[in-house]
Amino acid sequence: MYRFMTCLGVVLLSGMLASCGGGGGGGGDSPSPSTTNTATPPNNGGTPPPSNGGTPPAASKPGRFEETDTSVTLSPGDWTPTDAKFGWSGGAAVRSKVQGATVSFTFTGKWVTWIGARSEDGGIAEVSVDGGPARRVDLFIRPQEMRTPVVTLHDLSPGQHTLTIRVTGERNAAAAATSDAVVVVDAFDVEAPIVSHLQDRDPAAVYRGTWAISTQTTYNPPTDPTPATDPIDHSANWSGGAVESAPEGPHGGASFTTTPGDSVELTFRGTSITWQGGHGPDGGIAAVQVDAGPVTLVDMYGPTQRFQEIMFSKTGLADASHTLTITLTDQKNPASMGTKIFVDAFDVTTPGRRFQEDDVDPSTGLPATTYTGKWTRNINRVWSEGAVQRADAAGSIAKFTFTGTGVSYIGCQKNSIGPVRITLDGVDQGQFDNFLPAPKEAYNHPIFHIDGLKPGPHTLEVQSLSNTSFIVVDAFDVRGGP
Repeated sequence: MYRFMTCLGVVLLSGMLASCGGGGGGGGDSPSPSTTNTATPPNNGGTPPPSNGGTPPAASKPGRFEETDTSVTLSPGDWTPTDAKFGWSGGAAVRSKVQGATVSFTFTGKWVTWIGARSEDGGIAEVSVDGGPARRVDLFIRPQEMRTPVVTLHDLSPGQHTLTIRVTGERNAAAAATSDAVVVVDAFDVEAPIVSHLQDRDPAAVYRGTWAISTQTTYNPPTDPTPATDPIDHSANWSGGAVESAPEGPHGGASFTTTPGDSVELTFRGTSITWQGGHGPDGGIAAVQVDAGPVTLVDMYGPTQRFQEIMFSKTGLADASHTLTITLTDQKNPASMGTKIFVDAFDVTTPGRRFQEDDVDPSTGLPATTYTGKWTRNINRVWSEGAVQRADAAGSIAKFTFTGTGVSYIGCQKNSIGPVRITLDGVDQGQFDNFLPAPKEAYNHPIFHIDGLKPGPHTLEVQSLSNTSFIVVDAFDVRGGP
């Protein structure tokens, strides 16, 4: 049992703000309706380097900019506060369902990410840079993901740019007729690293104690879970919560425990790590440690239950393997009614560039990934920027062309995902089995990773090997690129 009554160098935290993340909702893994979403980003202008020795473009200013920053302009009277029960970046966000409502963000940098929300209530927005062609962005998905990267626009020229978001008032064909077709603006990231949003039961997370679930038995979550019957809260308010694959019950949500000494250990490769959970009236105190670093105490008490909050964040790590350990202590806030802690998700950042499943090759303007066989678009889970391509037939191939010295295939592992065969520049890299017993589920997960490639163009192929299970292509991460 852990006791931290007199631990030196420990900081007591009631919550921290930063990073990007997660969800809830309904629906299964069946193919979802396609929506209009042009894959090609606008040909963005900006200020090119002078050819006559004049003043060069302003230097990039990377970082996060909240929706309240002076660089952000909201159309007057069109935007209202979002639901305060969620852990928004900076503590708040704005939403609108007013057709024609706009947000503009002026920044200096070569790529930018809109941080917002996706859900079954999400509408369709148009995004443009410097008055260029608009890109339609559909915010409808089955889970509800808050403080999440909505879309990243790359390949901007050096200098200052203005990103504009416009509410169209339109909705996905699969959305309910009562849907508000909402657009949420939480923040903007300029020249941010890659963010992978891992769920609480990712295979890299090892639970010890009463919240560990045996993989030797069939997992059938009850309707009203308790620590004794099911250590996962399947509420739609959590990242990936209340989404299920018939005939099984929901597997997503947030893991929780009330037993001091219970712990979870996440092994990851990246330059920062964020633990997402939520404060509540029965919140306990957790001891958090990265590698062999100092222990930080995190107080999860709050007067009301909140969801998808950042509880702990550690930046400035080397791009190498690390371990995050979270342990419930026997301490609690005097105002708390219990000792419960939640683990909802983890955000891991890595250097490089992420190509979504529908992104284009900046050198050619053509799709970076081409698909042959049987593929459909899927929006039913916590995918990178909202969607994946799903293959349901053996022999279906996704071919990704890139320039760089390293690449990762980002996919999914769970009890309905089949094996893939991967080739790189025509050389077989082997077969990769993606089956995981419930409740383990890996999203935004690197299935294949390789470094040390010769600088220059390469081609990675992912081939489905099964007709009875499916595979997905979520994204590809490239390192050492131009």
